[in-house]
Amino acid sequence: MITASIAPRKNWGILFAIFVILPFNLPAQRLTVPSESTSPTSTSTTSVQSLGSTSSNQAQILKTYPDGTKKIVPISALNFRDEGDAFGGPPQLSVYSNPADPEKSRSPERLSVAPIGTVGAPTSLAAPDSTMVSSISTAAGDPMGGDAAPVDPLSGAAAPNAPPLETISGKPAPISDATATAELGTYDDFFMNAAIGGAIQGQLTARRVYNGSNMQAYNYTYTNGPLRGASVSSENFTFNPGFRFDVEFGYNIYDWLGVSLQTGIIYNGINQYNVTTSTANATGSLPAGSYHFSADGDLVQVPVQLDAILRWPGAMAFKPFIGGGIGAIWQQLDVNNYYAGATDVQANYCRSAFQFGFNGQVGANYTVSPGVDFYGAFKLLGVFAPRIGNYDFENSYNFALEVGIQSRF
Repeated sequence: MITASIAPRKNWGILFAIFVILPFNLPAQRLTVPSESTSPTSTSTTSVQSLGSTSSNQAQILKTYPDGTKKIVPISALNFRDEGDAFGGPPQLSVYSNPADPEKSRSPERLSVAPIGTVGAPTSLAAPDSTMVSSISTAAGDPMGGDAAPVDPLSGAAAPNAPPLETISGKPAPISDATATAELGTYDDFFMNAAIGGAIQGQLTARRVYNGSNMQAYNYTYTNGPLRGASVSSENFTFNPGFRFDVEFGYNIYDWLGVSLQTGIIYNGINQYNVTTSTANATGSLPAGSYHFSADGDLVQVPVQLDAILRWPGAMAFKPFIGGGIGAIWQQLDVNNYYAGATDVQANYCRSAFQFGFNGQVGANYTVSPGVDFYGAFKLLGVFAPRIGNYDFENSYNFALEVGIQSRF
């Protein structure tokens, strides 16, 4: 009987202990929540999203997108580029402080950082104080997308002689500061030139003259005018300074090499008609000697030639060049009259012809705006032994100094 009565008492004791301890144990299990280090930050605002897990020792960054969406992310999330394609573009960044955290209950502090992925003026980034964050992850390299890890902008630790941190646009950096250097434009394209300047024609000295039946070398007998009957040993023409106007159309194969078709017009007025005689004229009024008769007339030349142009290579505003070419030259010699003393002799000589010629030039271009250059050039136009009407001349040379404008398109 005693044994039977003790067992129930033990069972009631066990049941009593369970009912006493269980109520305390169950609430304790329900109140156990994940620690702050494993719980994501949440907010009731629908426009603000909290991404990933945050740690108590990391600063939180507020991303504000153009469409109004906001995200709160840990500072280490900036290791990855955010173009914001789904929210209207790259975000603006600011340091986020949680009002519920007494240690960080301060107003958000904006960072002077241009939107990632857009062009922005470089601006130095001041490091926040050490109470905001203790470290930043650089495991992925440069958090802005560069090749090398930058100086820690939050801890303030800087490598020796390191440059200040600057905003990075995400687009290729320009070759030079646009505020200081004009864009050059491309040389791998077509171009057109127009130039004008002064021209000096060299003396035209006759080698042979048409005597009525064939071309003969000097001496020959003059058949009309004040010199009729005199034996002429040489004749030449000298010219006043004139002008040259050129147009040129070409293609730049490379920035240092171009080819072009050049034409234009060169004008020089005649200064003197010069004659040397070995005998007196028929009347004896002009004895043997050299005579310089002022004359009225002109020489007109129109070159049509193919050129090659070599420029100093490299991206620079000032580009020296040298060039040359060959082609046809149309020339016209017009002698209206000359004055033998007080006698006005009507020459009425006008002849023209096409000749083979060459040209050379040296100068420099200077870019004033993208694809537009000013340039200056010294030019030579030469003709080998031109024949113009009754005369075979020695080689002809014309020198010009020009300024012009070039358009590249």
